[in-house]
Formats: sequence, C-alpha cells, structure tokens
Amino acid sequence: MNELSKGEKKVARAAIDKGLDREFRKGMEEFEAIVKDWREGKFPTNKEAYHKLFKAVDEKDNAISRRYDGLTGGRYLITVAGIFMDGYITEEDISGFREETKDIINSWAKM
Repeated sequence: MNELSKGEKKVARAAIDKGLDREFRKGMEEFEAIVKDWREGKFPTNKEAYHKLFKAVDEKDNAISRRYDGLTGGRYLITVAGIFMDGYITEEDISGFREETKDIINSWAKM
C-alpha cells in the first residue's frame, strides 16, 4: 500500500473536499429534475413523485455516506481514486501527488 506523505495528504483532503462538493451538486441537480417533472405533471400522483424524490435522496445519501463517513488518512488514496474515476475531480486536482501516487490512482481508476 502506498503511504501518503504529509503534503500528499493535504492534496488528498483538498481533492476529497472538491469531490464531495461535486457529489452534493450532482445530487441536487438530480433532485431538481424530479421536482421539475412533478411540477410539469409527469407523475400520476403526488405520492409517486414524493417517493421517487425520497428514494433518490436516500440513495445519494447512502452513496455519500459509504464513501466519506469515517474517512481516515488510510483511506484517502482509494477515495481519491474513486472520485477521480467517477469524474468528480480531474488530473489537475491530483497534480500535487508524486508520479508514483498518480500512477496508482490512475491504475485503480481504470479497474
């Protein structure tokens, strides 16, 4: 396992913060689309719209919780690789890592 230096942990925390913020944004955009469909009458009942929105919020919350809750330095690298793979961060966001660390992130992101 690759041990991150103190400087790399700082880079990882910044990337993780950015990724988390982008995940929140993506969730809000998904919820907005559901509400828009409801306002346009695309659901047969308000109950169905409500349940779809609730399910979307619950699923997004669970996904965010799995990835970020209880996050410690030992999981920074795998978390960064995951948010990189999912497109929440870019090459620029991982540019502060050593080449060896970037290679690990890229190889994990390809799996």
